[in-house]
Amino acid sequence: MSPETPALPPTISVVVPARNSGLWIGELLESVLAQDVQQLEVLVIDNGSTDRTLDLVTEYAARDSRVRLIRSGAESAAAARNEGAGEAVGEYLVFADSDDIVPDGAYRTMLESLVASGADMVIGDHLKFSPTATWSPTGRWGAFTAPCSAVVPDDRPELLTGRACWNRMFRRSFWDRTGLRFPEIPSVEDIEPMTRAFVEAEHVDVVSALVYLYRDRSDASSISQRPDAASTVRYLQQELACAHLVSRRPALREQHATIVADADGWAHLARFVATNPSSADIKLVRSALDALFDVVPLAAVGQAAPSRRALWGLMLADRWSVAASFAAGAGSDDASTRLVSWHSAMAVLGAEPTKYLELEALILEGLLPVLVNVAEDVPLAQLTDAVQDFAKLPATKPVPGLASAMADALARSAVGEVLTVSRLRHVVPLVVDVARPTERGLQIGGRAKLEVAMTFVLRSGPDVVFVPIDVTTGSWSVTLDAAQLRNGRWTVTAQAAGVSEEFPVVTARMPLPPIDDQFILQPLADRRDGWRFLVDRRVRKPRGFGALLRRALRRPR
Repeated sequence: MSPETPALPPTISVVVPARNSGLWIGELLESVLAQDVQQLEVLVIDNGSTDRTLDLVTEYAARDSRVRLIRSGAESAAAARNEGAGEAVGEYLVFADSDDIVPDGAYRTMLESLVASGADMVIGDHLKFSPTATWSPTGRWGAFTAPCSAVVPDDRPELLTGRACWNRMFRRSFWDRTGLRFPEIPSVEDIEPMTRAFVEAEHVDVVSALVYLYRDRSDASSISQRPDAASTVRYLQQELACAHLVSRRPALREQHATIVADADGWAHLARFVATNPSSADIKLVRSALDALFDVVPLAAVGQAAPSRRALWGLMLADRWSVAASFAAGAGSDDASTRLVSWHSAMAVLGAEPTKYLELEALILEGLLPVLVNVAEDVPLAQLTDAVQDFAKLPATKPVPGLASAMADALARSAVGEVLTVSRLRHVVPLVVDVARPTERGLQIGGRAKLEVAMTFVLRSGPDVVFVPIDVTTGSWSVTLDAAQLRNGRWTVTAQAAGVSEEFPVVTARMPLPPIDDQFILQPLADRRDGWRFLVDRRVRKPRGFGALLRRALRRPR
């Protein structure tokens, strides 16, 4: 049954731009009308639909007086939003896209937060979904782990990372006082006004609740996903406007630089270079990029993820064709393609160092892990060529482990050792599943397919003992003889044939099942050091009446 027309003016105005949304708008309207806020108005601004959108919205408006259809001459979603915001009369303002979903209780949660705090705006968590998956793009931000009331924006700069308009609610007086409007452009129209809103707000609320479900269409129908030069330049120009907004706010300025270098900026530029753009398009984008980096600190590029850092280095060195190949291949599942991408990139970056890109850090954090993960699956001739070139790069000093072993192998151009280190990734660290006492010592074993000959290395003070690892199908074992070890605690590592690096041995059971004290060798796990496996060689305690008598006679009188 249709709800009665509310006697009171709307508390919340929901602005929905719509154009050819017939496949989805019904689902969106159902989710909005199901919100437990009766004083609600839903303004659907149709800007030129040619499908069933108009008919569907008209049907909803006939059934529910809270829905109002506005036929608009707006030429963009941004213009439609501005028109809708101008028509809205609610005390609070929210936006929703016509192909998305608003979870139950979202508006009530945000409204109650603003009423209680008096803040200018509230931001909530969201998920993205496609026909095959649902995921959280906010998980690594740490922004929505707990609700916060009336925080100062500079104290929560991570909230700047998401700049969509649909996962937040604004106090209408704040919206009008700040003069917020969407730039009437075809795409990326929300990042500047949402940055402005965050910068201008005196206080902001955060709710940890899920307040929006964004439909990821990831196709040409989504303008924000288009990688052409015009869209890329438009994005860079909007980021420049954002950079000016935060230029006098150190915490927000640093966060915005991270967004450009390690999130949105990298994503837009990666899509652009992957199209193998023309020289004319490159010139347009490079000009906009230079203008942006005149304001955004370039140091942020050096803090980006390694593959993103490499792509920036290639673009800023004007090696666009190499950048295009790298963007297309660095994330490939094919080992050869990934190696070719890094081989070409390092040939450029190693010869053309830049002040913002620390080459040794890129080798350590990017190249070495890639080699560990792909070398085993690359044709030998291709790997040999790459290793010979990589050996000319500056030496690095990784922390002990596979990366350190790979660095040593590269320094010697040892292709065989490079292959061994890559194979070791399947078994390092070596995991102890079983520790059983024997008459002479201890038998240790685990489940792993060892394709490389390996040895246990036991150390106690200056003493070192090497014990070969026996291999069977899908498992390994080591038999320790107590006669080889002096009394005391022994650390345990594993060493592969032909590789100087030693690798950790850890326990799978925390702790290992206890072994009766009568046994000389006791397996242990060092909880403070990642459950590293240890062996304790003890003095056998004699048993029986004679032992008790001897202990009694030794007592001081």
